[in-house]
Amino acid sequence: MLMARIKATIFVTVPRKMVVKGVNGKFSCGKLVAIMGPSGAGKSSLLNVISGYRSAGVTGELLVNGQPRKEHHFQRSSCYITQEDLLQPFLTVREAMDVAARLKLPKGSKTPSVEILQELGLLEHQNTRTDKLSGGQKKRLSIALELVNNPPVFFLDEPTSGLDTVATTQCVKLLRQLAQQGRTVVCTIHQPAASLLDLFDQLYVIADGYCIYQGDTAAMVPYLQSVGLPCPRHHNPADFIIEITENLENIKLLSQEIQHGKLYKSAKLEHSSAEPVNHMELKLCYQTDGDTQETEIMLTNENCTYKVQQYNNPSTSVSSLSSHLSRMDSSMTWMKVQKSSDSLAYATTNCQQFLVLLKRMLLQISRNRQGLWIQLAHHILCGLLIGICFFNMANDGAQMFNHLKLCVGLVIFFAYTQIMIPVLVYPQEVKLVKKEHFNCWYGLTAYYAALTISKLPVQVTLNILFSTIVYFMTGIPFNVSRFVVFCFVGIIVSLASEGMGLAIGSMFNVTNGCAIGPAAIAPFLGLGVYGFDFAHEISFLMNMVMKTSFIRCGIVAMVLTMFGFNRQPLECREMYCHFSKPDVLLKYLDVDTSSVWIEIVSILGLLFVFRSLCYIGLRWRFAT
Repeated sequence: MLMARIKATIFVTVPRKMVVKGVNGKFSCGKLVAIMGPSGAGKSSLLNVISGYRSAGVTGELLVNGQPRKEHHFQRSSCYITQEDLLQPFLTVREAMDVAARLKLPKGSKTPSVEILQELGLLEHQNTRTDKLSGGQKKRLSIALELVNNPPVFFLDEPTSGLDTVATTQCVKLLRQLAQQGRTVVCTIHQPAASLLDLFDQLYVIADGYCIYQGDTAAMVPYLQSVGLPCPRHHNPADFIIEITENLENIKLLSQEIQHGKLYKSAKLEHSSAEPVNHMELKLCYQTDGDTQETEIMLTNENCTYKVQQYNNPSTSVSSLSSHLSRMDSSMTWMKVQKSSDSLAYATTNCQQFLVLLKRMLLQISRNRQGLWIQLAHHILCGLLIGICFFNMANDGAQMFNHLKLCVGLVIFFAYTQIMIPVLVYPQEVKLVKKEHFNCWYGLTAYYAALTISKLPVQVTLNILFSTIVYFMTGIPFNVSRFVVFCFVGIIVSLASEGMGLAIGSMFNVTNGCAIGPAAIAPFLGLGVYGFDFAHEISFLMNMVMKTSFIRCGIVAMVLTMFGFNRQPLECREMYCHFSKPDVLLKYLDVDTSSVWIEIVSILGLLFVFRSLCYIGLRWRFAT
């Protein structure tokens, strides 16, 4: 049995406000627990803190069995399902389950996707895309994904939010079934109907940050009557206890009577249990192939005792949990616990995580046909437009300023095209990645490496296509080295700009990102176009400042590529063309002593900085 005693005081900073005020509680194994309360009572804040999903801005004590809880131990034995159904797009239900199994189970374990989907009524929808599912089906799939490794503790934030009456009842019945199989299931719920309230085994009611009731559902009405607040006949007890919290005197009275959650009101006992829990025991039963044997592994630390019992034959198990699990799959490995678990945060290695995530991301990109067609049309049309505007001008000695405009236009295209896509799209993905990372699917390093690599094929292909169109339409003399460097400069500028967009998207939501994105790139653009008409008058210090702009480095690199590489004099159709010789143009722009390779290295350095900021931003978001 899992019994976790909580004691917490929670502050949310800026502005500083006490959200949950010195509450205590006990959540038992095999029970479906509902955290109830009016809006703003602190339900989600309490759930986020006791699950470990939120740690920033929190002060006070979080205790398990009277000892400070070690987050990484508890995190690996629990899962958190957010109110919003965050599911990977462009995957079928079966594919999403298989990916979860490959990430959450040790290599070589049998994938339990079919059994879990059948148990949750999703097997007939296994070939349906996740974005085509109904609200109730999405909620069941969210639960199914976390059931893969059978965590003993489930935390769910408003699992019935947005569902109709039928779907809500089905969802709660499913959670009750999971609890009856031996798990501890804790969820927040606002104001359930009377018929729905009866499905919960235990209630934890919170109002104005205080615990006003904790105990069996059937004991709540007698408890209210005992303190002089009788619930009217034929009145929904859930509605009644919410209504009486409008009076602060009632909140104080109920909180004192329940001793801030230290007492547990039982419907089966004449007195309330207030005995402390001396230890925390997690029992995980799972099956493996092979001869019948029984193994018991104890992992003990200051906070709790992790106990794992392994049954290779369902008949050897006397617990109801094992019999339930054996019906789902008689030969699957649910969880692997090793004595060195302190250093093993995930079921798979970083390399395995990287390969699974890379395959998933490439599949998602390939299935986003509309997005691919839009990007393809964008690059082709912009390439043709720039090619028409500067048609055959790149070999005209009288068009020096047009040459410079071409270089500036190309770099701005690469920069602005790539910065806004992640600013608009990535914030939603960050929320999904945070949930998967918190539930120990994969590490941040493996995810970020897969994210970086997966975007390269499409981005490189489209940039080369765009560069090829512009290169030949504008009349730049063909040279293999010049063409390769021309394309490469465009690619690394776009990668640097994408890195900036990812950094912004990892730290801000879409609304703020749309304002920050253009504002962040504006200084780089200003430094990029500054001073070309008086290049020799720019001070050394200002030149160093301009090196911090990847747009400036990209423009200089483009100029050096177009007019370097021992280029022959340009054609002159006028009586006199002062800039027909490439060396004259380079000297006028004060880049004759520069090297295209130095500019490329500078862009790569800035690219690394932006990508590092994105990684740091994700670390920060996941820690809050």
